[in-house]
Amino acid sequence: MSEPGGPTVRKRRLGSELRRLRERAKLDQAAAAAHLECSTSKISRMETGQGIAPKALEVTRLLDHYGVTDEAERAKILDIRRSASEKGWWEQAEYEEVLASGHGVYVGLESDARAAQVWELALIPGLLQIPTYARAVHAALPPESVDRLVDVRMQRQRRLTGPNPLELWAVIDESVLTRQVGGPEVMRDQIRALAAAARQPNITLQVYPARKDVHPGLRGAFSLLEFGPSDPRIGYVDSPSGNTFLEKDRQIRSLVYTMDRLRAGALDPEETAALFDSLLPAAEENP
Repeated sequence: MSEPGGPTVRKRRLGSELRRLRERAKLDQAAAAAHLECSTSKISRMETGQGIAPKALEVTRLLDHYGVTDEAERAKILDIRRSASEKGWWEQAEYEEVLASGHGVYVGLESDARAAQVWELALIPGLLQIPTYARAVHAALPPESVDRLVDVRMQRQRRLTGPNPLELWAVIDESVLTRQVGGPEVMRDQIRALAAAARQPNITLQVYPARKDVHPGLRGAFSLLEFGPSDPRIGYVDSPSGNTFLEKDRQIRSLVYTMDRLRAGALDPEETAALFDSLLPAAEENP
């Protein structure tokens, strides 16, 4: 039976297992690389779940090198490898260009996640953007790139419906609701979509009031992804200089603390829903 989770999580789980077995054998990455006759960087990518999944022969040779003789343990690792080699929709060639620089990794992790906590300071979270809003966000890019990016947004949102939907808890700065991305008509439709999303049982929305004083969320937007009980949480920060995945305990604790403070200071879900309703008439008065 295959391991639970999607291919991105499985690759990370495979890498974690291979690293554990290598360390148990008291070998370093250079020794593993020498055995496979490859670069140390390839072993590093393999152990962090980056890139394509390793071939079955490569994993088998590593298991031999690490002295793994228990047939059940070997079978488990090879089963994870097999399921990790499956491709997700985000890994198709048509999305390769627009999901470069780590964005594809994040989309894969999000697709595999059980729950996501999101703080947004400047824009509506991607999982909640309507097509016209998403198109306006990327309007400066070439039309073909915009089309693919909007498609990615819509594909990602499929995780919010259907069996085992993603549990989303998003806190949004109030300024996001008054920023006229795409113009008043787009914002009216976007706020209506937020109000509808807030009624879904797996989605919790809160708005952080603009009247509040300085708070830790001003340092930037971030996401926290949760998986199964055997998989650690992963933090993600996107910025103009690149994106960063956070996995160390102290980094996750910092994000959890920040998110807890933001949720405590934000309007509760009922107050947030009332705010959405109050903004709609104002939006319609300014077509």
